[in-house]
Amino acid sequence: MTHFTLSPPKAGVDKAKTEAKGSSANPAPLWLLIAIVVGLGLVLSYTRVLAVWDKGTFFDSDDAMRLVQVRALLHGQHWFDMTAYRLDPPHGVFMHWSRIVDLPLAFLIKSFGLFLSPAMAERATRIVFPVALQAFLYLGMARIAKSLIGQSAVIPALILTLLSGMELGQFQPGRIHHSAPQIMLSIFMLACLIEAFDAKRAYRAAIAGALMALSLAIGLETLPLIAMLIALTVAIWIVRGADLQRPLGFLGMGLGIALPLAFFSTVGPKHWFDTVCDAYSPVYLVTGIAGAVVLGGLALATPRLATLSARVVAACCAAAVVIGAACAIKPVCFIDPYHGIDPLVRSIWLNNVVEGFSMPRLFRQDAGAAVMLMLPVCFGLGASTFALARTRGLAQQRWVMLVGMTLASVGLSVWMIRMTSYAILISLFGAVWLILSLRDALTRTKWRELAPLALCLILPFSAIGWALVIPTKSDAADWREGTGCLTSSAFAPLAQLAPGLVAAPLDAGAHMLVFTPNSVLTAPYHRDNIGNRAWFDAMLAPPDEARGILAAHHVTYVMTCAGLGETKALAKRAPHGFAAALLSSHVPDWLTPVPEPGPYHVFTLKR
Repeated sequence: MTHFTLSPPKAGVDKAKTEAKGSSANPAPLWLLIAIVVGLGLVLSYTRVLAVWDKGTFFDSDDAMRLVQVRALLHGQHWFDMTAYRLDPPHGVFMHWSRIVDLPLAFLIKSFGLFLSPAMAERATRIVFPVALQAFLYLGMARIAKSLIGQSAVIPALILTLLSGMELGQFQPGRIHHSAPQIMLSIFMLACLIEAFDAKRAYRAAIAGALMALSLAIGLETLPLIAMLIALTVAIWIVRGADLQRPLGFLGMGLGIALPLAFFSTVGPKHWFDTVCDAYSPVYLVTGIAGAVVLGGLALATPRLATLSARVVAACCAAAVVIGAACAIKPVCFIDPYHGIDPLVRSIWLNNVVEGFSMPRLFRQDAGAAVMLMLPVCFGLGASTFALARTRGLAQQRWVMLVGMTLASVGLSVWMIRMTSYAILISLFGAVWLILSLRDALTRTKWRELAPLALCLILPFSAIGWALVIPTKSDAADWREGTGCLTSSAFAPLAQLAPGLVAAPLDAGAHMLVFTPNSVLTAPYHRDNIGNRAWFDAMLAPPDEARGILAAHHVTYVMTCAGLGETKALAKRAPHGFAAALLSSHVPDWLTPVPEPGPYHVFTLKR
């Protein structure tokens, strides 16, 4: 009788067998494996590469706005001055971003500018930057796979990462905003903490703490994941005690040093005491330092906390200190970082940003897309939980961290689909474990020749695999229609107009700034409260009232584009308003049409 059981994959090859096989047993260099999967990713995304290189296409407003900020830095705007002066002038809008991502982009543009024109240097940068981040992401994924399972896990992990679709999403050529760097940093945080559970590598927890501070300085998107990483480390310390003393202390040290360094290197003196909720500010600095101090305190007190109950009490006291620090400054920041946005702007725009949808809302709108995103994550969670149950010792501690982070990322994805970018990557290690365990189990049976077929399990654990079989509401037609308004060719004639202030749908704002010399009243950014509210007020008001609103803001041009559905939505909301008039043949007489080729309808205001 053949017995078929799954057991943890073999961590390595017997030394004698390795010597017998000679150099052929040596694994391929990691850099070569990464180069191969990066190349395969470029093949999958080559249409995006061509669109960026040939046409300068932007696939997202944030990438266009990021380039606007980088150009300002290169033209002498101060490091600490994040004001977008051409957005709702004359004062502009102080953005909630930092210069951290701008720095490598500026360096690449200047470097490529040594042998390319300025426009082509920017395009080269927009291709190279996300591809470089892909390589770093693969490196982080390989490190986690090797720590959890062994050297044999590296290749399956790289393949699953490729098939996660990240090269077609946040890491696609052309994307230069903060999401990809933060996803990559999150993977390295997890890698460093998992490695730090080995007493000889406890210092890597300090590196994880430094990466957490760096990520927070880039943006707050990873704050929930960072909090969960710290909480899980403390939870494992509660159970393991002295085994986690040094990693806990190093994590606190890394945070304690890096958090203030990140703050003072990215936030100017004028804003040191601004308790804003949507960017790295004293709200998060003080809370983070409190967390770093209590982590160090728990580590120092570990020898005196010999029992589980004592460590539970100490951890609860530590949590109370951190929560107290958060509540003492501005607790609303941890509930709703966007609490200051205008209610009308929130209801019309922010609440309808797709990446902010909950998973149930996405399921109601496009069940296929929701299932395609969640199936590999849920399968990965199940496989990771199985791996946790089958491992012991140090490996089990590492899987506890991995399963905990998978659970957290799944929960966050249900709350906001943007977080699926993290969940898909974190969950795939369970798939790697299962694939290798199945392969090893098959090699011990009479079906050993079928062992390589275990790799077929990759497809059920990959988003691309499910995308091949699950029908979704294709938004390709809507995308083509919308991007017809957002291509470089659409803005070319607008760049020839005399510079002025443009009032146009929000999604056109950042593209207008990057492709033309015009200023804009609106853009899809929550800090543009005044400009966005003025635009919505004007579009919803009767035409005569709209004229006064636009004139008060010194608007030069009013522009609409049929491919952007915002004007239609506003006309539906106010059938007798200005938006409805623009869509009808009853254009107000205080607007003068400007004949321009292209998809935009352009009007000037009569003074």
